[in-house]
Amino acid sequence: MLWAQQSFRIIGSVKSVSPTVNKVYISYASNGQNILDSTTVSGGRYRFEGYITQPTRVDLRAAYRENVQPSMSRDIVTLFVEPSDISVNSTDSFSNAVISGSKVNVEFQKLQEAAKPYTKKVVNLMRQMDAYKKAGDEANLENAQDQLDDLQSEMKENVYADYIRQNPNSPLGFFALQQYSGAVIQEPAKVMQLFNMLPTAVQQSHDGQRMRALITVAERVDVGKQARDFTQADMNGNNVSLSKFRGKYVLVNFWASWCGPCRAQDADLVKIYNTYKNNNFEIINVSLDKPGEKAEWLKAIKDDGLSIFPQVTDLRFWSNAVARTYGVVALPQNILINPNGIIVAKNLKMPQLSKKLRTILAGE
Repeated sequence: MLWAQQSFRIIGSVKSVSPTVNKVYISYASNGQNILDSTTVSGGRYRFEGYITQPTRVDLRAAYRENVQPSMSRDIVTLFVEPSDISVNSTDSFSNAVISGSKVNVEFQKLQEAAKPYTKKVVNLMRQMDAYKKAGDEANLENAQDQLDDLQSEMKENVYADYIRQNPNSPLGFFALQQYSGAVIQEPAKVMQLFNMLPTAVQQSHDGQRMRALITVAERVDVGKQARDFTQADMNGNNVSLSKFRGKYVLVNFWASWCGPCRAQDADLVKIYNTYKNNNFEIINVSLDKPGEKAEWLKAIKDDGLSIFPQVTDLRFWSNAVARTYGVVALPQNILINPNGIIVAKNLKMPQLSKKLRTILAGE
């Protein structure tokens, strides 16, 4: 469902919410632009107006007068808007809201209900994984990661893919596709199949064209494809080429000094490298650090002990040439390449990487 640019209005009420909401922030994407705005709550009410060209997901976030620790479950309201007056009436907590005035949002709530049994299990598994990681229990951590992957795949198929197949003309079809694909497209052929079920107008929209481009790149660097060669400068300005390591298993790891999740896995990455460095295995770290921030990149390498394997960058942030070749849209990402230069796995979490290498290099 696409329209010419039309306006929507959100009228919110937080009169009975505790702690007291002082300000509300709104964020959404419209016509290729990310919109972020805020308004002050007055008399327990707030209001936003904006313009959209299709049913659009909107996130509302509360800020409080009191010094309150943020909580995703309490502070966020997510809804879908269309050209209409939409009421968001919060009771008890900001997120406990009754939403009316948007027919699209009724469909969104159905999707949320269908996903709820899976999301609860996902949250519980992630808590278990945190406990296993803190305890250094690698066996149970790997097992829990496998369970999590299976659960998330099941949710994608049974909730989002089924929704698209049964409701290809739904105004939420594209949103369901985004939830199925994720930020990093793992199975581009399946995503393209679902994408082709959407109405032509949706496929040809700004967001649709961008999605098609992302799928196309993901297909080009999918598992089973020949890895594309690259050359980039290391810490000393010397060129490092992927082809130099032909004959080895190579993990090309995309990261950045400013990326918290990347830095959090560095210790595990170093441990894995030291375990398999004498077993025909290499890592090439490709950094998406920003122009003018070489010092920050070098400091992160030193602080995290990463200089034991090649570090390269062109300091062009998201325009990093290697990252663009491999369709990197989020960090961290990685690809595992076999001695013949074929991609054998993508975007492995550290427990998955450890298990994969143990299987192919240690013969377990």
